[in-house]
Amino acid sequence: MTQQTDMTELHWLFDMLQHIDVGLVVINNNYEVELWNGFMENHSGVSSTSARQRSLFDIFPSINQNWLQQKLDTVLALRTPIYISWEQRPYLFPFKSYRAITSISELMFQNVVIRPINNANGTVNHLCLVVYDVTDVAVNKAALSAVNRKLDQLSKTDGLTDLHNRASLDRAIKLTFDAYIKGNSGPHSLVIVDIDHFKSVNDNYGHQTGDAVLQEMAKMLSSGSRRGDFVGRYGGEEFCILLLNTTQENAKIYCEKIRSQVEENVFKTSKGNLKITISLGCSELNQAHDSIEQWVESADQALYSAKDKGRNQTVVAG
Repeated sequence: MTQQTDMTELHWLFDMLQHIDVGLVVINNNYEVELWNGFMENHSGVSSTSARQRSLFDIFPSINQNWLQQKLDTVLALRTPIYISWEQRPYLFPFKSYRAITSISELMFQNVVIRPINNANGTVNHLCLVVYDVTDVAVNKAALSAVNRKLDQLSKTDGLTDLHNRASLDRAIKLTFDAYIKGNSGPHSLVIVDIDHFKSVNDNYGHQTGDAVLQEMAKMLSSGSRRGDFVGRYGGEEFCILLLNTTQENAKIYCEKIRSQVEENVFKTSKGNLKITISLGCSELNQAHDSIEQWVESADQALYSAKDKGRNQTVVAG
């Protein structure tokens, strides 16, 4: 009766191993397969009969043999399990995923545990690889990360122009100012740009046309900037450009180039074509600026001076 019970339990155990929704592979110390369950058969297309007594690396030649062999040898030597997360390596076995949501990968994401199998005498010459399909978890986490990146981007971006917003601009100015005060950087110039008579654009053509002008202006400022320049919307029809490692002389050359491009440009809107000009105030950060506010104020005063002098020009703070 006991023998019959033992055989029944063995049959049940074997049946569970074959049908459990987890991959199970037993290999010997020569990396040859001795157990290959139904999960592995179904996802690899290799039957247990074909897999037995074959090297794991012959069945899957795409596996990085040096990397995995080092893991296997470590488990054999230390008799301690090793856990391989999908975040470290998306998969060990190149199985296709049958999930409908796998837009980020055609292959199954896997967590793998490599466990030593102890013999009755305490020796270890077999290992068990347990393979978990974690595609749902991986895809959901990737989707959440994408959403968080988008939210982070939105928190730094002006919704209308896609330029850096005021908060992001303030942070960049502060970082630049702090680095300069510590003597770690410079020279740096700050430019404030204002669209001349912008109120009349909104009054005569409507706010939608005004928004279209702001969007095109943003594109012109972005395309005209250099790598490393920081372009943001300061508020309303004002823009701010942080020119790193730039003297006021070079900043003025940059400003005049932008001013000329805007003056020559035809802004095409649904209400017809418009001609626009801009005024610019520029200030190079120097030792006379005791605070960020003083630096920004000097650029702002230069802008007001440009407007007082008739607009459509650049004024550099004295």
